[in-house]
Amino acid sequence: MSNTRSPVNMLDEIKLLSYTSLGVVQRMAVSAIEAFNRTFTVDDEMRARFYRERGVEHTKHGRYWQALPLLEQVIRQVPKDQEALFHLGYCYLKTEQTREGILMLEKARELDPASSRVNSILGMAYIQAKEYKKAVEVLQAGLAKTPNNFNMHYRLGLALDHLGEYDGAIEAFQSALAIRPNEMKVYQSIGFVLDQQGKHDEAVVFFKKTSEIKEGIQDG
Repeated sequence: MSNTRSPVNMLDEIKLLSYTSLGVVQRMAVSAIEAFNRTFTVDDEMRARFYRERGVEHTKHGRYWQALPLLEQVIRQVPKDQEALFHLGYCYLKTEQTREGILMLEKARELDPASSRVNSILGMAYIQAKEYKKAVEVLQAGLAKTPNNFNMHYRLGLALDHLGEYDGAIEAFQSALAIRPNEMKVYQSIGFVLDQQGKHDEAVVFFKKTSEIKEGIQDG
């Protein structure tokens, strides 16, 4: 047997270089990933802000089911985030989860009792849940701060109507008309209240006005 060593095969040399290069690349990649993670670590505050912004954006575009998990994540991280509470409550209402919506909106109201949007939507939610006295309470509180809010006047009229407080309902509807004089649903609502009071002739006047506005919309 010969003791002469065989020269290193050129192909082996190439493989060695490739293997060595791969090791260098792998070490560089690991180092780069570690540096990236150190630089771009996502903290809870940043994550909550991102989820909140995306959740609110989805809500405003009517993508309520997409908004829900994002906003729920925000509340898990920041339980007293008033913006997220409001939009999460609104999404729950829009996805027919009324009780959950009320709970979120009540928490939002605790953080900002004077918020007109919270009072208005919470009032609407109470009406949906047939909790009319609570609706009247929050809507009146809201109107004390923002007396020119059409939606709150109108919803207050609805709540009072359900409670059988017809004079108060008509007063609230009239206040809504003072803000939007050509709002068809308000004339119709006043007509219904007057009809319930037995004031049929007066009710007809408002029903006619409703028809006129509807025809005007159709003709336009």
